[in-house]
Amino acid sequence: MTDTRPRDRGYAPQDAPAGGPEQAPVYETGGVRLALLIGSVAALGLLAGWSYVLVILGIVVMIFLHELGHFLTAKWSGMKVTEFFIGFGPRIWSFSRGETEYGFKAIPAGAYVRIIGMNNLDETDPADEPRTYRQQSFPKRLLVVSAGSIMHFIQAFVLLVLLLSVFGLPGGTLTDDAARDRKWVVGSISPDSAAESAGLEEGDRIVAFDGERVATFEQVTDRIRAQDVGDEVTLDVLRDGRDIELSAQLGARPASAGGDTGTPFLGVGETAPVETVGVGTALVQAPKEMVQFAGDAVGALGGAFSPSGISDFADNVSQGNEGSGDTGSSGGSTSSSGSESSDDNRLTSLFGVVRIGAAVSEDGLANLLILFFTMNIFIGVFNMVPLPPLDGGHAAVAVYERARSRRGRRYHADATKLLPLTYAVVMVMVVLFVTTTYLDIVDPVNLGR
Repeated sequence: MTDTRPRDRGYAPQDAPAGGPEQAPVYETGGVRLALLIGSVAALGLLAGWSYVLVILGIVVMIFLHELGHFLTAKWSGMKVTEFFIGFGPRIWSFSRGETEYGFKAIPAGAYVRIIGMNNLDETDPADEPRTYRQQSFPKRLLVVSAGSIMHFIQAFVLLVLLLSVFGLPGGTLTDDAARDRKWVVGSISPDSAAESAGLEEGDRIVAFDGERVATFEQVTDRIRAQDVGDEVTLDVLRDGRDIELSAQLGARPASAGGDTGTPFLGVGETAPVETVGVGTALVQAPKEMVQFAGDAVGALGGAFSPSGISDFADNVSQGNEGSGDTGSSGGSTSSSGSESSDDNRLTSLFGVVRIGAAVSEDGLANLLILFFTMNIFIGVFNMVPLPPLDGGHAAVAVYERARSRRGRRYHADATKLLPLTYAVVMVMVVLFVTTTYLDIVDPVNLGR
């Protein structure tokens, strides 16, 4: 995010002696603060596990790259950048090179780049006015405020190419559910189930049910639901390239499997084999999947902030200390694809994201990369919502100013008129931060582990 607040009292880049590019950087350290930060990181790693530290460092890098996008485009556009900090609050460590101060602050809840003259409320030295944000051309201003989200989409692209070409994804795709459905195989067998008695194995693929061809797991589920408990069924199975025929007597769904207890039950769960694609294919496929995922993200955010979504979230918060009561299903041992968890579309705090990241990283680096891909897409989309103080709000103002400008007459919006809306948005974000953190503490997202 770009920052328009007055400078902190105390040390600042312009306090340093003037000098050229070869001037040695001037450093400032807060010894006690730095020691506390290092000690906190070490304690977190020792007490909670180093996977938590890994996830936090990943988030810091992601935020840094967001701000780097603003910084580089502002510098390229000729704007004056006076600060580039990771974190907020008191300085822990910083140095100045040229006109910019770089460093870390005590509260690792974000980052900011300060570009002078973001609006008419930002007072600047008259000598610096030509280098303010507000005096730049419309394309340059739009580029600078959009650069943070662009960096998130670049990160997502790189992560998805790695996932597709190096680590592999189920069915060789992240978003194409139909492609995964066509490649499904048996991923789990319920103990003491009809599937176990019939000799089904993980990796098998049921291609026909009582002589009727089935292409997807959902079709298998539909055939099972059409039977009665105790019915004998014939399964044509593809195993290691060979066709085999098995017979199974359907049992009754146990309570531990979830769903409707007592209904016909085979006892298999589905999965899709992990596949990789060539780098060239990944470079072409990744943008298409990103567009689809971004569309889903827009829909999810719209649902979360719709009246029904806000109502559901409020209910979750008010009942949070009671817990969700969901103990999870019996490890993929159902004859259907499973019902959606109520946690699927739940807003998650930074605390919750770190917890989820630490948990999924234990199952492999690919799962952590998927999480960071998802985060980058959602943050990139959310950040461009046209409300101040989000970057999308700055973009909306730039577009409005361009529309109001006439040849030879630049129009500058009055930022004071936007202050009530800005304060309201900030208040909503603070409330969301507090409530989502509370909910993630008292009723953590069920990871199905």
